[in-house]
Amino acid sequence: MVSVTKDSTPALRFDGFGGDWVDTVLCDVVDRLDSARVPVTQKDRVLGPYPYYGANGIQDFINGWTHEGQFVLIAEDGANDLDDYPIYLVQGRIWVNNHAHVVRGFSDRILNEFLAVVLKTVDFERVLVGGSRAKLNASEMMAVEFPTPPTLEEQRAIGELFSNLDTLIEQHRAKHTNLQQTKTALLQRMFPRDGADEPELRLGGVSGVWEAKPLKNLGSPYGGLTGKTKEDFGHGHARYITYLDVFEHAIIRDTRQLATTEIDNRQNEVKTGDVLFTVSSEVPEEVGMSAVWLGQGQSTYLNSFCFGFRPIAELDSKFLAYVLRSPNFREKMTLLAQGISRFNISKNRAMELEMSFPSFEEQRAIGEVFSTLDELIAAEASYITQLTQAKTALLQRMFV
Repeated sequence: MVSVTKDSTPALRFDGFGGDWVDTVLCDVVDRLDSARVPVTQKDRVLGPYPYYGANGIQDFINGWTHEGQFVLIAEDGANDLDDYPIYLVQGRIWVNNHAHVVRGFSDRILNEFLAVVLKTVDFERVLVGGSRAKLNASEMMAVEFPTPPTLEEQRAIGELFSNLDTLIEQHRAKHTNLQQTKTALLQRMFPRDGADEPELRLGGVSGVWEAKPLKNLGSPYGGLTGKTKEDFGHGHARYITYLDVFEHAIIRDTRQLATTEIDNRQNEVKTGDVLFTVSSEVPEEVGMSAVWLGQGQSTYLNSFCFGFRPIAELDSKFLAYVLRSPNFREKMTLLAQGISRFNISKNRAMELEMSFPSFEEQRAIGEVFSTLDELIAAEASYITQLTQAKTALLQRMFV
């Protein structure tokens, strides 16, 4: 690729292509599906052997153009966010949301693989009609102008680039989902269910029953920050672990990512290996979520909406991070939730809950399994973010 600066050409362009891009009116290059839809039942939608596209809700089946190539969808509300009402490039028989316009490019004027990408750069919202629930009027939509390359070959190159990017993003999303599902399944099988003294699935060469003890016999609790106002945060040389840090992560280790506050020797410091619990949530199923602090250093505190637990027994920290998020323990924690609009747990009652654990060697092995899975899941999420950002940057630079 080479960079160019003319206003009639994009900032970034494939090598070997030249000439000015030209303004194109949508109605001159596409055919629009108007009345070839038939309503379908929920049963048809679920059991039909066809790909499904669009947001939730009653769907329509495209009953025309079924074997004649590719289609592009344009959301009725003008949105072009892939996670909302997407513009999809699809083949063959398709299901679409009934709030989408369906168009197909004339193959001698515009390629559908390019059309599906270039329409993401068009601001359809400027031609919405109506009041609070504005919609994309078909005639206004078809009159929209957008720039196109002077040759179909350049269109094809651009379309293939973004198609490959989309494929790569979807592959990483699928891998991310598979890893999450694997973790969920292992959380259910690698920790004992209620009443059992060993799990359904054990690592090779390991046997023996698990021991069960209440948390109060395994360590001691302590409170989070007290006596603070909002003016005490956002500055200072101490760090504190937020509610969201605890809620979203089984293991927290990076001190640099924490929020700041002033050093206060009156507060409880969080030590490496401490378990942190949230004390409230809007739903009982999310009360008492836990995380283990594996960071280093002094002057690290815990927010006031959480409490800490310092183990005194020989327990592997990574194992603790996941056994306390296992389905069996989470069910017991949920039963402690009290409240109406917001649910809370008592620190003392939480200490009465029993936790099952095996030998230290097995604890360590289990902790490594789940921490490795979380690292893989985080890596896939990072790949998806990077690829999505790259796609966004290319959309901004490869179109006029």
